Amino acid sequence: MRAILGLLLSMAVSAAMAGTPLPDGPHIVVTGEGKVTVTPDSARVSVGFEQRASQPLPAKQTVDRQVNAVLAGSERFGIAEKDIQASDLNVSEDVDYDDKGRRISNGHVAGRSVSMVLKDLDRLNEFLDFCLSVGASDISQVSFESSRAAELRVEAKRKAVSIAREKGEEMAKAFGTRLGQVYSIDSINSRSADGWGATTLDRIQVTGSRLESGRYLQPTVDYSESVHAVFELVR
Repeated sequence: MRAILGLLLSMAVSAAMAGTPLPDGPHIVVTGEGKVTVTPDSARVSVGFEQRASQPLPAKQTVDRQVNAVLAGSERFGIAEKDIQASDLNVSEDVDYDDKGRRISNGHVAGRSVSMVLKDLDRLNEFLDFCLSVGASDISQVSFESSRAAELRVEAKRKAVSIAREKGEEMAKAFGTRLGQVYSIDSINSRSADGWGATTLDRIQVTGSRLESGRYLQPTVDYSESVHAVFELVR
């Protein structure tokens, strides 16, 4: 039979731990969150190209020219080929129907998107202007990143683990017991969308505002990790 202390502490288990095995003896479930904040050294910019024409071929040809122009010009901004991802072409007919069910064609629409990593943040606004100048119809995402992302995720996770253990030790002490061995661990990467539209497996928050002149204040990037852990309690 589980001890009353273990039962009370188990009531704090979050929904995220529903599938995590729990020991039969006294135990405690804790959550640790670690965050590392850094100044980014690159920006991922995603731009879209869309053209409408009465026939599909002219729409496709225009989009092809625009994408080729942005790919060729990206070299001026120091963007390496490995940091460019271009989507496949999508061409479709825009069709409506009137009250009598008759088919009405609004022309054909061709579209592609291109994602590029700019490492010279001082030229961000210049680069955005360039993309629009060659025909980009929209800028769907500007997300700031760090080339040390993998290392920073590990650092954030270490902080999360340390905080989880500290919480467990403090709670166990408050109830007159001691923290024992870890029984199970569930590591969960946070997800978040910021004002620039960045979404990753880590929580990335961008701070800073846009000035009327088009310059951008230096943002920060937060890499966050959440860890759920179950510890046994020692009397």
